[in-house]
Formats: sequence, structure tokens, C-alpha cells
Amino acid sequence: MATCDDLRLGGTLSGTGITGGTTINNTLLGVEDWSGVLGHTGLGYLPVEVSGRPGGSLTGDGLAKARLLSLNMVITRNGALASGPLNLVANTDTFLTLLAKPAGNYLEVDMPDATKRFLHVTALDPASIGQVRTNRHISVPLYSSLPYWHLGGNQTSYTSGGTVTNAGPMTVYDAVIVFAGDGTFANTTAGWSLTITGSSGAVTVDLGARTVTQAGIPADQLLTRTDRDWGWFLAGANTVTGSATVTFRAQYN
Repeated sequence: MATCDDLRLGGTLSGTGITGGTTINNTLLGVEDWSGVLGHTGLGYLPVEVSGRPGGSLTGDGLAKARLLSLNMVITRNGALASGPLNLVANTDTFLTLLAKPAGNYLEVDMPDATKRFLHVTALDPASIGQVRTNRHISVPLYSSLPYWHLGGNQTSYTSGGTVTNAGPMTVYDAVIVFAGDGTFANTTAGWSLTITGSSGAVTVDLGARTVTQAGIPADQLLTRTDRDWGWFLAGANTVTGSATVTFRAQYN
């Protein structure tokens, strides 16, 4: 990822990818060090303190957690204002305004193979701001609830049984499965199934959010599942049975 060509912040996500957003790697705002964008995947193995035994802990298996990364930027004096110092202030304000969204932003990168990948990030307070000679340097720690980079562009979609192919190298835990009504959907490769019973219409099961809704109304009572992790799709081909529409995005470390 150190050879990425472009970086955008903001925009709106749909089934066809992210639209909008502001380029933050240009003559006004530049990425100073791409290595910070790499970050590291959240740990799936966390020590849990044992009640009543100070210092004792157990390490349990779990899903990958939030991702931590940093955005190392250089703010230049380029721009349309009358002087370099004025442009420096204006460019800094533009960058910090982009970050100042409590709900977070999409952070999207262009990969060397022309594909796009994104995370949804929340910016913490800048860890350091320094001004060396004419430019300003800002390092911003970021938090992403998504542990893996998601593939941009069109999302993967499959209907009914057969084979669901996860083209990315990482296991997908946040697919969305839509049942037309009662029925069972099973991933025989991974060894889990979901069954909907008692519905009166389409039922949406969001594996990442752990929600079950019918006509937008919570309907957890309709779902029976065979695994506490709800459902996942392994990298490569997954043999599935049952009728349902599955949508997700390939994911990368």
C-alpha cells in the first residue's frame, strides 16, 4: 500500500462504491508518509481478566477488532490566496474541517492495480502538529471499526444456492443476507446455517451488525442459527444451499 496513488476522505457509500469525497493527496494537502495508513488489524485474540484472581487472564478466540492507523500529512502554502501564510492557514482549516465529523468518514485509496479500497474512520485529536520551514506537518491518529480494508466499486452479490466466491484473502464476517420469507440458508464449506421461521415478508440478516429486520423492524425472534458467530464466508469458493440474496465486499489486510 506504500505505492498508492491517491487518497480521499468523505463521500457516500452505495452498492456501486463511494461517490464524492475530497482528494487529500494533491498540491495543497499531501500524504507525507504512506506507512501510517497501513495501520494494523485489530487483534482477535485478547486476554480476559479472570474474576477473583488478580493477575490471571485467559486468551479467547474472537473476531478481528477495530483497526488503528495514522494519517501523516503535509500542509503546503500553495493556493489562490494572496500569500503563502494565508494559504497555509486555509489549507489547514480545510483539512481539519474534513476530519471534524463525529460520525466519521470513508477513507478511500487507489491501489496500483487501479482498484479501490476503503475503511470507515473516526479521527482522534491530532497527536502532533509541527511546522518545519514553510510547510506544516500533522499526524492524525485514526480509528476504524472495520478491521480490514474493503474493496471499492461494485459489491459482490449472489442469489440462491450454488457457490459464493469470496475473492479477497480475508474471511468476510459482515455480509448481508436477505431472505424472501421463511427458509434456511447454509454455508456447507464453513459449516453454519441460518433459518428464518414465522416471517410475513422479506427478512434482512446483517451478519456484521448482528441484526435481523423485517420491513425495517427488529425481528430477532425469526432467526435460528447454528453458530454464535452468526455466519462468515471463507476466502475462495463457499458452497451454499437455500434461497437468499447475499451481498458483501472482498476484504484485505
